[in-house]
Amino acid sequence: MALKKETKPKVVAKAAAKPAKPAKTVKEPVSKAKKAAPKGKTSEYEFKVFSPASASVAIAGDFNSWKQLALKKSKSGFWTGKVKLHSGEYQYKIVYDGKYWEIDNANPERVSDGQGGENSRLRIS
Repeated sequence: MALKKETKPKVVAKAAAKPAKPAKTVKEPVSKAKKAAPKGKTSEYEFKVFSPASASVAIAGDFNSWKQLALKKSKSGFWTGKVKLHSGEYQYKIVYDGKYWEIDNANPERVSDGQGGENSRLRIS
């Protein structure tokens, strides 16, 4: 009986290894779909935020997986940065001093953020 118990785990381990190969084939079409998805016109959009008292200002949105993209400060107190975007709709927030996520008050377009707040909405045609 001890031999039968030892052979069963070996069979289970082999069976678990086989599904790993199909998972690789599933990943390939997903990556191809991502490459094929950005079609249409690409535009460079400039974000401009007035915040002279901030130590840093960044933009985070669904166009960059909500990672903070630092803006550059001018002497006049404006923070600016350009992002290349394909035509479509995007959601974003402005991040002040690395921790205060706010909507863009200069942009009246809003959409629910799904957490009881709002994101700013940007439309690129």
